[in-house]
Amino acid sequence: MLGSFLVLSACFLSFPGFSQDQVRKEGTDPLQGKQKVDTAQVQSLLNKSDSLRYKNPDSAVALARRAIELSESINYELGKAQGFKNIGLIDNDKGDHETALRNYSLSLSIYEKEEDTLGISNLQNNIGSVHQTMRNNPKALEFFFKSLKNAEVVNNPKRIGTAYVNIGTVYSNDENTYDQAIENYEESIGYLEEAEYLFGVIVANLNLGDLYLKKALAEVNQTQRQEMAQKALPYLVEALQGFEEVGADPATPLNLLGLANLTLEEYDSALEFYQRALNSASEKETKPEESKANIGIGRIYVELGNPARAIPFLNRGIEIANETGILYDKQEAFLSLSKAYSLQNNFRSAFGAQQRYAEVQDSLRDKQYEDSMSELRTVFDLERKEREIELLNAENELNELQIEQARRNEQLYLIIMGLFLAIIAGFVFQYFYIRRTNRRLAFERNRSDQILLNILPKETADELKENGFVKAQEFNEITVLFTDFKAFSLIAERISAERLVKSVDYYFKNFDEITERNNLEKIKTIGDAYMCAGGLPSPNKTHVRDAYNAAFEILHFVKETEMNPPKDIYPFQIRIGLNSGPVVAGVVGTRKFAYDIWGNTVNIAARMESGSETGRINVSENIYHELKGEHRFTYRGELKVKNQVFKMYFAEEDEEAA
Repeated sequence: MLGSFLVLSACFLSFPGFSQDQVRKEGTDPLQGKQKVDTAQVQSLLNKSDSLRYKNPDSAVALARRAIELSESINYELGKAQGFKNIGLIDNDKGDHETALRNYSLSLSIYEKEEDTLGISNLQNNIGSVHQTMRNNPKALEFFFKSLKNAEVVNNPKRIGTAYVNIGTVYSNDENTYDQAIENYEESIGYLEEAEYLFGVIVANLNLGDLYLKKALAEVNQTQRQEMAQKALPYLVEALQGFEEVGADPATPLNLLGLANLTLEEYDSALEFYQRALNSASEKETKPEESKANIGIGRIYVELGNPARAIPFLNRGIEIANETGILYDKQEAFLSLSKAYSLQNNFRSAFGAQQRYAEVQDSLRDKQYEDSMSELRTVFDLERKEREIELLNAENELNELQIEQARRNEQLYLIIMGLFLAIIAGFVFQYFYIRRTNRRLAFERNRSDQILLNILPKETADELKENGFVKAQEFNEITVLFTDFKAFSLIAERISAERLVKSVDYYFKNFDEITERNNLEKIKTIGDAYMCAGGLPSPNKTHVRDAYNAAFEILHFVKETEMNPPKDIYPFQIRIGLNSGPVVAGVVGTRKFAYDIWGNTVNIAARMESGSETGRINVSENIYHELKGEHRFTYRGELKVKNQVFKMYFAEEDEEAA
């Protein structure tokens, strides 16, 4: 990733603390007479605590504890809940996240006991923010979703909008979920404007602008990069106006506007914004923004070919970044510093700066950074759909039928020995019984065979029945097709379970038909992900074209469904990825068999899908070289997977089809 892209992640804001009106259960007010005076004293203490939160946090904590003690003496549960929440906010400000979680949990338990839904939503939001700060994004997302549900129960637009913003901040941490982040930010603005919560609107606009800049800096194509930067501008201008209106330090939106104009190569405008950011950050001692402003100005002078002016700003930015410990700022600064020294032909210093850049980059590649969002997509997945296959039970049932047949035959034999007429009658009975039993046995065998064929390829099923096991196979060349639905986790939270399962079943049944029609083998589904492959279990030379045709059939089917969805079917949007290469295939399990494939080819196909865009088919270089003479493709840039780099291409509609 570009250094400037990484710098922006620190700019996303969430709402860790959020004051609320007191909401009691309707129709009850146990506090009478003198107690009402005491509750007013509690509220006064809490208000003073809140006002001293930033000026004198120790005094703020002491006031909150006094409020808790007074609340306990008069049995005022909501006063205790607010007191613990205030202390948790100050713990979080100090960076003592574990203590903050303990105090938030005490507050949440009281709100739950009091059935105060708005209070519950508020604390779930605060707890989610702490988990996000601690880089536990799946846990943060879990609490933000709970907060959103409770806010919707009481129809509180301020709390609903806040939850959507915070969900967006989690999705903003992963390039694969940028679209979900944008959806949540845009959804939040309407609620926050309805609540007339100006600061919330400001943050939503700032985060939207920041996210479009992240998308811009992730683009390989210069034209697309500038288009994304252009989209960021109106949101950042709105955010800047909001910051100035509420009297907050505008250095953050000013720095982002500087970066947007730098990306657009509007150097004069960029320099003006960065200089304003530097003045504001220096005055208010906002060190991270001061560092960014210095580095931004230095980058502009490098682009303008003026290294003498660039170097002092870059060195000052690095000096402040060393104080704040923000690696992203240092990375961009060292890269620009290396370019500046090169322009002066000072190659020794340029090499030294490049080495420092590499050291910072290695730190950023630490597992903590790479894996922070690895579990994001596991927050809300449907459990894997499998049919219950009990082959042993089926065989036992067959054995029981055979035993029953032998017993009845013995009875018939005894009857035959007794009476001739009984022999004839028994003969007739046996004849019809055997026919019926054989039909039943044949039915059970066919049912068992059909069950096997539903989960295993025919050749593999035959091998399993003949040998009792299946040998693993290596395939030198197959094609893997991956799909998943856009924003599936969020949609799953919003619609009923019945409609969700019915919709997923509708799509996957049609995908199964397309897969079979194109000579592909369905491998498995995991939640909203669908995986199939061509060229196995029987190798063939058409697997690339088969998978390519199936991908477009699936895409067209999803688009047609989106335009005219059947009743109770949710109109999903889809991303598709293709890759070819070698794999190992085999059967795992003893009771619930599963035919699966493994290898780097499968991993790259999955990354092609996750790196695709809604309504597009993203293919690897292997697919492109096989089909480039037959179909149209658009080069997208490179994808890094561990220590390997792969080129990506969008498959375009053929002109006849278009």
